[in-house]
Amino acid sequence: MAMNKGIKSVWGISEVGFSMMSTMETVFFMIFLTDVALLPLSITGIIAGSTAIIDAISAVIAGIVIDKVTFKNGKYRPWLLICPPIVTVFFVLMFTKIGGDVTAGLLVGLGYVISHFVWNICWTANRNLIPVISDKQEDRSWLSARIAMGSNLGKLAGSYLVPPITTALFAVFGAASSKAAPVPAYTVAALIMALCFMLCYYIHYAITKGCDTVESGAKAVTFKDMGKAIATNDQLIVVLLHDALRLIGYYGLATLTTYYAKCVLGVPGNAGIMLVFFYLGCIIGAAFTKRINSALGPKKTTMLGVGGWLVCQALLIFLPANLVIVCAVLFVGQVFFGFAYGLTSNLYAMCGTYGEWKTGGQARGVTMSFCSLAIKLGVAIRGMIIPAVLGAIGYAATAADPTVYASGIQTAYGIMPVVCLAASFIPLLFFKLSDEKVAQMDKEIKERKAKAEAK
Repeated sequence: MAMNKGIKSVWGISEVGFSMMSTMETVFFMIFLTDVALLPLSITGIIAGSTAIIDAISAVIAGIVIDKVTFKNGKYRPWLLICPPIVTVFFVLMFTKIGGDVTAGLLVGLGYVISHFVWNICWTANRNLIPVISDKQEDRSWLSARIAMGSNLGKLAGSYLVPPITTALFAVFGAASSKAAPVPAYTVAALIMALCFMLCYYIHYAITKGCDTVESGAKAVTFKDMGKAIATNDQLIVVLLHDALRLIGYYGLATLTTYYAKCVLGVPGNAGIMLVFFYLGCIIGAAFTKRINSALGPKKTTMLGVGGWLVCQALLIFLPANLVIVCAVLFVGQVFFGFAYGLTSNLYAMCGTYGEWKTGGQARGVTMSFCSLAIKLGVAIRGMIIPAVLGAIGYAATAADPTVYASGIQTAYGIMPVVCLAASFIPLLFFKLSDEKVAQMDKEIKERKAKAEAK
């Protein structure tokens, strides 16, 4: 199937909206709970601790739902229409305070769990459209790269749009009390970001019209098929482990950037500048994914991307702590990583094809859900490593001179991602799929289906 003009023009815009919305959560959710909603730390701790586990589980369940449900007008595309309004309602609920502390905490937690479960469904379904849109591996690598570009562009936009939008809303609603910013300012900001997400996903729904047709007589996916898709798919486990390890370094570096700017550079505001170069580098690198993958193949492209970032990151341990130098190294490192990051969705799609070829059961939904699971694992483990690192160097937020932690933070800023990236090479060594092999598998799968329909 040839890609239409809409796909060629704006494919990947879904992730711009999604990442803008998720940035609202990443940047403001915790501070909303503690400093705006003024919830007790005990309730805040329960929300933060339990939701991460539930979110990881729901990512896999979302894949199961996608595999088990088929609509008359498509397998994956209808979710892009159904899910966004539900996500919007419950995402906004995350940024409200209704009733007393316990009631408010329960409603916020409910909003988090439901919004994340539903967005896991449409997020996974969106990525499952990649092998549906085209059966050419070069097209699939391009589609995957555009998803990565959109994701980083959304993070970049969200980082700069959310703070001024929220600040402007403070002035509109006024201070709710002398202790906290007004709750409605965060509620409305969350609504704006969620509506951006909805609009961008609806654009994806529109441009993929006719791409997701239901095969007549297609065999229903069983739980046995799903179990086999995971248990016998060694390539899926390889990709999951590799992806999760490198994402620990990716999210860990982004988090440590705030501490680096504060303690090493001595200017907290420099964190925003550093993150611009960080995200921009990845966007540019992902733009070259298709070309590099055509020359080297998915495994070597991934190794080049991760290896290039590893070398750049190691340099930060020894180079002078200068804003220009750090931004330049971050930028180049992420250009390299963009080569690999742009292939992420395609790697999981390749594993989905491999699983169907190997078992005969089509469980691509649960296979692609592992892409989301890797992100959840990366964020969760990052959340455990960073406090341990800060504790090891004796970091105290109230220290009169934060530059006393400069040496420890600079070392951690270089070493932590390097260790994660180096470890990610181990599972990658066992990745054995190539574009040619997957294309042959696709051909054999179609031949099997044709024979089954002829009987």
